[in-house]
Amino acid sequence: MSPSLLQRAVRGFAVYDLCVTLPFATPWTAGAMLGVMRWVHEGLAPGGEPMPAFAPVHLFFVALFGVLAVMWALIRILQPTALHGAIDTVGRGLVTSWMVLVLSQGATRILGAFLVMEAAGMFVQGALLLGARRVAAPS
Repeated sequence: MSPSLLQRAVRGFAVYDLCVTLPFATPWTAGAMLGVMRWVHEGLAPGGEPMPAFAPVHLFFVALFGVLAVMWALIRILQPTALHGAIDTVGRGLVTSWMVLVLSQGATRILGAFLVMEAAGMFVQGALLLGARRVAAPS
């Protein structure tokens, strides 16, 4: 039996999340990635404030959340269920809201690229979940 479109979407966004968050899973790689984001901001000058320098405690929390995001992505890659997709959709809604908040407060516009993907995941998975619910609902 082939995976449903919903399962493929849940797994696909999980693979994206894994690729994006894996570099943030250690303090060393997180520091390097934040440096790359700072470099891109300075090179493109998209507006907003550049990424600040992070102290070791900041990098600890970035890496902590990077590890959790990697683990969550692996769960969804291995088990792309509707429940995992629903939980992820809610999480993406919250993260999207927080990104809009920090962007409205002057954060680097580089975050806009992440915002687009978070919102896309939220809308795609949300639409597929609603569609699956309608199909499963009794007439």
